[in-house]
Amino acid sequence: MNFKLFRTLFLVFIIPIFLFSQDILQEQELKNKIVDEHLNEQVLVANEIVKKINNEKALLTDKIKKFNDEINYLENRISINKKENNLVAVKRDEVKILLLKEKKTFNETLENIIKGKKAYKDKAYFQKILNENIQLLENNSWNDYKKDYLIEKDSQGAISKEFINNYNELVNQNNQQLFTLRYLLENMNLYRQTNFFIDQFNIQYLIKSIDESSYISTISDFTTYHFKFSIGEISVVLLIMSFFRLLNTKIITLLTSLICKYFFKNCDEDIEKYLRRSIQRPLILALYTLSIQLSILILIKDTNLINSIIPWINTFYLALFTWAIYSFLTNSISNFAQNLVDKYPNVRKEMIVFILRITKIVLIILVILFLFSQLGLDIKAIAASLGVGGIAIALASKDTLANFFGSLNIMTDNSFSQGDWIQTDSIEGTVVDIRMRTTRIRTFDNAMITVPNSELANANIKNYSKRKIGRRIKMNIGITYESKMSDIVNLKNDIYEMLHEHPDIATERNAILNATKKFEAIKREDLQGVKRNLLVYIDEYDNSSINILIYCFSRSPDWDKWLEVKEDVIVKISELVYKNNCEFAYPTQTLHLKNN
Repeated sequence: MNFKLFRTLFLVFIIPIFLFSQDILQEQELKNKIVDEHLNEQVLVANEIVKKINNEKALLTDKIKKFNDEINYLENRISINKKENNLVAVKRDEVKILLLKEKKTFNETLENIIKGKKAYKDKAYFQKILNENIQLLENNSWNDYKKDYLIEKDSQGAISKEFINNYNELVNQNNQQLFTLRYLLENMNLYRQTNFFIDQFNIQYLIKSIDESSYISTISDFTTYHFKFSIGEISVVLLIMSFFRLLNTKIITLLTSLICKYFFKNCDEDIEKYLRRSIQRPLILALYTLSIQLSILILIKDTNLINSIIPWINTFYLALFTWAIYSFLTNSISNFAQNLVDKYPNVRKEMIVFILRITKIVLIILVILFLFSQLGLDIKAIAASLGVGGIAIALASKDTLANFFGSLNIMTDNSFSQGDWIQTDSIEGTVVDIRMRTTRIRTFDNAMITVPNSELANANIKNYSKRKIGRRIKMNIGITYESKMSDIVNLKNDIYEMLHEHPDIATERNAILNATKKFEAIKREDLQGVKRNLLVYIDEYDNSSINILIYCFSRSPDWDKWLEVKEDVIVKISELVYKNNCEFAYPTQTLHLKNN
């Protein structure tokens, strides 16, 4: 009886419970299967993102401008719908804006991960940008629209359906992005290999190691408390400066070689030499500035103070870069100017120097404008004020402008050049240089005179250096009255023959003229200052001598060479005088007494 009762109870109660539990298990397994499938789908999406990161493929396919334009459009539509009191349409567009902003921020984060991977950023960099995006997604205000979603869930209106679709898309996107970012944060080794020297052995690691050593920790605590910096920080700063000091020569040599290799076809020793001379000082100062910048970032903890210092350092970098460019141009022109002048005789050195100075002024103006922009000044307002005050500035700088245009007149007229011997009504000397406002002249007593260019442009200038062949030799030789006239005539002829055959005297014999262009050649010789006149004549009866006029030109216009030729001519004339039985006359008086 008991056994039959127990079996009955078992069949009545236990079997239904078992069957019901089987249904529950099957339902739970189905739910777990759905969850696993959804999880696997999220993992697949995350792995796809990892593949793109490893392939360094750009993930931000839509341009930022497109996002911004669509957001602006939606914001304008929200304003209109608010005025029309279309609240569901407002909610629809607000959710759409959240959707776009999330997508834009997520893609920018992935782009930053790719850039950080290319730049070998440390682990903390990736953790920072991932955690920032995760925090943004967790604080997303899509939950604020959950109540509206439940209200409009069963609505059949078109706007309500759009709102529901936007909401569902936002929730799904938020969940997927959160899963992906957490997956990237927890599985960083899938797209970035751990590196001790990048992640651990950095400046902070070195500072910490020094400060925690048993011999230094006490002193470091003292300096940190009283002076706001530790011994480790000071040691690292000194190490950085020493490193750049030892490295600067190697960097200069390497940079010079690279510039020669990639920017010059035939890079010889001369080009490498002037390149080194051009960039040496600016690069050394740039390296020292970089070491100071790193030291500031290590020693100063105040972010606002660092942000106020960095723009000035950037301005100094620009000044050094400008200096390097100007120095490079100067040395380039200095090295190639002579070849340019030899190849193109019409090119003047003064014009090259003038252009170089204008280039220098332009570069300085650019640096000043950049400095103004760093200081927060409105460059457009400054330019406008200069335009308004242009008349006053022109009147105030009337003399300066006159001198500037005077320098242009001197350049274009080619009245004199650097190194020429010139003479005006009040000045005589050698031109040192022609500047934008003044010209400097070295007088023959070795004084320096600075003359405004406006005065020289309007002055009568005698230029002794504008001659290519011919510096005049003129003298009168007195022969005594006791000498025979036939001997004097022979002497005159011998002197003429000697000068005509002299290799350093300019004559028609050593002139090369084209017979078909003689007239044109003569005009060219007048322009270039070529004289070949040779005159030797018995000139006059003087008080105590018969004078022979000698008029000729040396071939060289140089003063030293002219003196040598003149000396040689005087010596040879003396020999010819005695050869022809003549004597040099000297001032004498003969008294005749008449007898009564």
